[in-house]
Amino acid sequence: MTKQAEGHPVSVVVADNDCDPAVERVAEEVGRGTTVPITVRPVRERGISQARNALVTTAYKVDPEWVYLVMYDDDGLPEPGALMALVDCARRYDADCASGPVDMGINKSYPTLVRSYLLASSVLRREGLVSSLDGGQNLLLSRRLVDRMPRPWFAPHRGLSGGEDFAFFLRARSLGARFAWSPAAVVNEPLPPHRLSNRGALLRAFEENAANADTEVEFFGYGHTLATLGRSLVWPFVNVAGAVHHRDPERLAGVAVSLCGVAGRAAGLAGHRPRPYL
Repeated sequence: MTKQAEGHPVSVVVADNDCDPAVERVAEEVGRGTTVPITVRPVRERGISQARNALVTTAYKVDPEWVYLVMYDDDGLPEPGALMALVDCARRYDADCASGPVDMGINKSYPTLVRSYLLASSVLRREGLVSSLDGGQNLLLSRRLVDRMPRPWFAPHRGLSGGEDFAFFLRARSLGARFAWSPAAVVNEPLPPHRLSNRGALLRAFEENAANADTEVEFFGYGHTLATLGRSLVWPFVNVAGAVHHRDPERLAGVAVSLCGVAGRAAGLAGHRPRPYL
């Protein structure tokens, strides 16, 4: 990342949720080989929301005049040119939030349900304005949006369950934020072995949708969220018929993932709270 930032007015902030002294030492070692300032911010309270909020708070301290803040998770590796591609896209479309593809290396060696789960969130898009974005990995935020949002920017009560990014996008949309997509801003996120199981993919689809349903109730109310769930029940059964008719196992796997998502939304409406993942 520091190589991509060289020559640009960029500062790097590392939110260390483990509070490990080794992180400071690594940052110092990397800093000796670059002109890009690196700041490590220990975050003692566990949670992805807490880490994201710490990044924003520290950005104001490190560079009071900052314009864009780009967030990468610790398991993401931006491809060469990805950072400036994201910034250029935000400028081109006057966007408040911008994002790009997260490549998880989907291939035929992955179990069928894992591929279906990943492909469902890897829809190809053209560059330009979009209605919303998918997640907090590979995410750019504009200063003008962050200044308008009350603190904390990312909901602390979603820090251990996930869904903090979905809630953030709903808040941003309510403020009239503009969202943009850059196909050139690619981040690689290789999956660890424990996520390469069919059971894990179905469980993740269930838990993510449970968290999102809870968020939708918070923003739109129970009735609206229930109606949305009702409309979503049609397509899995339509796809089952199509998959059986065409003898298409990949499509049938997609239906299984979709049904787990629907079940998760129903569970979220019924009061289920996702398991902490940290």
